[in-house]
Amino acid sequence: MELMYPQVLFIGIPIAIVLTFFTLKRKDVFHKGRKVANTNFVEETPLYKKLMRQYKCFSILSLIFLWLSLLFGIIMLARPVKIDVIQTNLHNRDIFICMDISDSVDELNLDICNELKGIVEELDGERFGITIFNGQSVLLVPLTSDYEYVLDTLEKLETAFEYSIDGKLNFEHYDLYQYKYEGTLIEFGSSLIGDGLASCLYNFPDLEENDERSRLIIFTTDNELNGEPLVTVEEAAALCLQNDVKVFAVTPEDITDRETFRNAMISTGGGFYEVTSDKVFDKLTDDIRLTDTSSMEDIKTIITDKPQVFFICMLICMSLYFIFSRKVRL
Repeated sequence: MELMYPQVLFIGIPIAIVLTFFTLKRKDVFHKGRKVANTNFVEETPLYKKLMRQYKCFSILSLIFLWLSLLFGIIMLARPVKIDVIQTNLHNRDIFICMDISDSVDELNLDICNELKGIVEELDGERFGITIFNGQSVLLVPLTSDYEYVLDTLEKLETAFEYSIDGKLNFEHYDLYQYKYEGTLIEFGSSLIGDGLASCLYNFPDLEENDERSRLIIFTTDNELNGEPLVTVEEAAALCLQNDVKVFAVTPEDITDRETFRNAMISTGGGFYEVTSDKVFDKLTDDIRLTDTSSMEDIKTIITDKPQVFFICMLICMSLYFIFSRKVRL
């Protein structure tokens, strides 16, 4: 147990001692009543001597318990606390999922949402984020270690993909279906692959300032471009390589311009995965686990107030003071 404000003791205890000293030094002064002469005979009686002994004893005890009450009160003002220092090691890694939400990629995205939920549930200290794109990119989940929030967002995306694939929709479910389209549609193009990847890259905070964190992007797309992007896939991959961000691309089997896209993804130090079997997702998750992670120490100081013992002691001392001071008055 420690004191948050020990300086209170250095001020309070001397004051309590000084007050006690002046209390003991003070002489009783006659105020009311009549003085009695020739009291020597009474003072020599056994009863008087007994009462005087009781008076002195109760007076001393009253003063002791009053002083102890002050002492415990001063200690409480100094704020007794218990300080626990908890040190944990966190994995210093950031993971972004970047999804092309074109209708042609719905089945792939639906499958990977289910796999990603398993990955998120195994995370321990890593931060996870989600972006989706079509004509333009939308940040759904900024990097966070709030895994419940991430899982909830994946559930919403999964529902949206299911309704998009099924095609059976009523007004009640329209908002769930529309969830993947909000903010991603524009008039002059769709599936702007390079723009989506580059936008996701720059959603990493402290990208240039903090180069110690391990960063990677899980990228889903069929690479079917429909419009004029500001950044090509090759340029976006080069930006990822420049910022030491690995890209793990997951694509359907009939991907457009396969070799060019594959080479761009592998150039980042990541990987390229075509969905031809269920084992592809196992390979993806295994490769993600094998990526380098730096370890970061997270030190938390937990301060818990512990006034209970001193408060109880003060109450006991005050009660005893009032009892013995009452005896003195009698």
